[in-house]
Order: sequence, then structure tokens, then C-alpha cells
Amino acid sequence: MKISGRERWSCSLFPVLLVLFCSGAQANAGKGMTLKVMVEQEIVVTNKKGKKETRRIAATKIVPGDEVIYTIHYLNSSEKPAENVFISMPVAEHTRYRSGSARGGGTAISFSVDGGKHFGAPDELTIKLDNGRKRSAVAADYTHIKWKFNAPVPPGASGAVSYRAVLK
Repeated sequence: MKISGRERWSCSLFPVLLVLFCSGAQANAGKGMTLKVMVEQEIVVTNKKGKKETRRIAATKIVPGDEVIYTIHYLNSSEKPAENVFISMPVAEHTRYRSGSARGGGTAISFSVDGGKHFGAPDELTIKLDNGRKRSAVAADYTHIKWKFNAPVPPGASGAVSYRAVLK
């Protein structure tokens, strides 16, 4: 299936250092497949029973070193299964991907180090150095993440994929 429509949602953070960035996700989902990006952070609170629990809140005030969680919710609101679906998301500007944090049940996850032109498994990615030599890419080099669904997304099905990043 060709990319016939892109649903783009932008998320902004207004960290204490006034770093502003936007992030967009895209899918080759066709009509009826929608995406919504959420940017959150985890906090530890004490509940009414006196036990500590971790909660997610909207990431509105972050500073360098803080970890944020990008969750892309998807929904197939069409009456037909969505085939050959993938979601591609840039690693947000002013952040670095946290190694091993990408999640997405029923998907094959790959990464790009060249602005989303080519994707591969972490051990397949290389960076060309100024002197012409190559080195293995590391998580901090990733520019995009792609989740390719292993099966068609049924009508009405929804779910989420995610990754974590640290503000530089």
C-alpha cells in the first residue's frame, strides 16, 4: 500500500529552559487510520494508602536530563483491515533516544540514522565519519524510529507504540 494520507499531530513541550520542539508521527495507514502523539513523564507519588506508585503526567516542564515518554496511539476507524501499516516517528529535537526503550506489541521495530531515509536493526546501522571511516551507530545517533505491523490492523482496532528519550 502506498502512503495515501498522513495524520500528523504535533506535540510541544515548554521546558524551563524555553526549548521548544515539535514532533510528528506518520503512518502509511490510508484512510481511517489516525494517530495521536502524547508526550509524558513519569512521577512517583504516594497514594491514599501510603504506598508509592508511578504515574504518567503531561510533560510540560522539563529540564536537561529529564526523561520523556512519547506514545503514539493509533486507531483504525475504517471498516476494512489496514494492511502493510507502519508508523515512523522522528526522535524529537533536543533529545536522545534511550537505548532499548522502543515498545510496540506485534511490530518489528527499526531505526534510522540518516533522517528517516533508511531503516535497519541497531546492529546494521553505521555512521560515516569525517575521515571516511565508519563506526557502528549507537542509540544517540538515531534520528527516527519505525514500527512495522506484523499483521493487518483490524477495523476498530487501537493500540499504542512508544519510546523514551532524554532531554539534552
